[in-house]
Amino acid sequence: MYSKSYTQINTNYTGYIAGRDDGIVTATGKPASRHIYLFNADTLQVIQRVTSLDNGHYIFMGLNTSQEVLVMVRDHKRELEPFAWDYVAPANDLSLDEQQALWRSWQT
Repeated sequence: MYSKSYTQINTNYTGYIAGRDDGIVTATGKPASRHIYLFNADTLQVIQRVTSLDNGHYIFMGLNTSQEVLVMVRDHKRELEPFAWDYVAPANDLSLDEQQALWRSWQT
């Protein structure tokens, strides 16, 4: 279910950051699969790493909603510069079950 994720999901927290709507990963204007890193905004410690699906969607689940993060997309093909969003607050409008359902819906 968590394919393309490299971190165990912390079920103690319900925050998430997702690439949906206008927030999907793109390369040269088209949805793309790229590595995405999540850092603690204060310490720059890596919290999670995922790879977006070919359709550009991604999700980080099990995040502490009181901790702001830095989200960085890096092009493993070395064709484009990294792109980052700083001081992002995780959303908490979906339960973990709803987050997992959203993730599954993008894989069809």
